[in-house]
Amino acid sequence: NKPALLACVVTLFTANSFDAMAAPGDKSSDRCSVETLQGSYLYSIQGYRDGKPYASGGFLSFDGAGKAAVLWTSSVERAQRSTTGSYTVHDNCSGSMKLDVRTVNQFYIAPSGDYLKFVRVSGDGVIATDAKRVSRDLLARQPSPPLNKSQAIK
Repeated sequence: NKPALLACVVTLFTANSFDAMAAPGDKSSDRCSVETLQGSYLYSIQGYRDGKPYASGGFLSFDGAGKAAVLWTSSVERAQRSTTGSYTVHDNCSGSMKLDVRTVNQFYIAPSGDYLKFVRVSGDGVIATDAKRVSRDLLARQPSPPLNKSQAIK
């Protein structure tokens, strides 16, 4: 029955067209909040700190409520370290993270929360990187005990 099939296609097309046109400025899925950042993100940084080459890598963990923790190893201290801090997120998916070690980073988040880019805006250095969510768990939740010399890889 061609007329009935055509009527179904027109109805589906029309309904989908109106859904697509409804609230053209409403992109609520493209909005962010502190809840957007939830879980642990793996990162690696290369740059300059205090005029010297610098590299570090580790986990950034966000609790979805404005608290952050970081577990990392850097080319300066050459030991595993951890710190905590807080973060804010604006609805345009930008934000900042202030850590207890006096570091401030500005960041930009994918609306899905799976990916972010950040630039350190404190101190005397050029440090920027991106991070990808690797777990919904808080891997850097608690400070880890430092590795002793017999455990460290040389």
